Amino acid sequence: MKTVEDFLNEHPDEVSKYNLDPQKLTERDKLKNRCKERSLYLLEQSPKTESKLREKLLKSGKYDEEIVDETMEFLKRYGYVDDQRFAEQLIKQYSGTKSIREIEQKLYQRGVAQDCIKQAMSDFRGDEELSGDSEMKAVKAAIRKKCRDIEALDMDGKRKLYASLMRKGFSYSTVTKALSIDEDC
Repeated sequence: MKTVEDFLNEHPDEVSKYNLDPQKLTERDKLKNRCKERSLYLLEQSPKTESKLREKLLKSGKYDEEIVDETMEFLKRYGYVDDQRFAEQLIKQYSGTKSIREIEQKLYQRGVAQDCIKQAMSDFRGDEELSGDSEMKAVKAAIRKKCRDIEALDMDGKRKLYASLMRKGFSYSTVTKALSIDEDC
């Protein structure tokens, strides 16, 4: 097992970049370290996008823009913040329970960049079978939540059901297909 001394001896050029004595750290360096620690703590609680984490750090009023920028670079370099990965995970989490449009909206609300959303969605849609199945599962689950028996619905009730599903982001064709297939609601 390697010790700290072994690392220091093997990588003197890497170690020279860092001041390891807490007594010799400047106030700015202490603030940078505190910002990194706070970021890692926040990420440990739940995954966050870069924009939400940046917003939270700046909102605290303890860190200036430059320190937050350096912290974000550090977090991205080591893979702690990755909006593309966040988008892909959120899509997998909600597929089968929410419509594609609703998932896109959640990503947008969480501050994921538009290009990351497009890329993650195109990757998800690339697997046509998976995306189609998850959309149909999601619409069927929403139908089951809304009604017990479609046959018992009058024309106005069916219109309301269609409208409700459309507002949730499901396409007309998906809703129509689900209602025609799913006779035992």
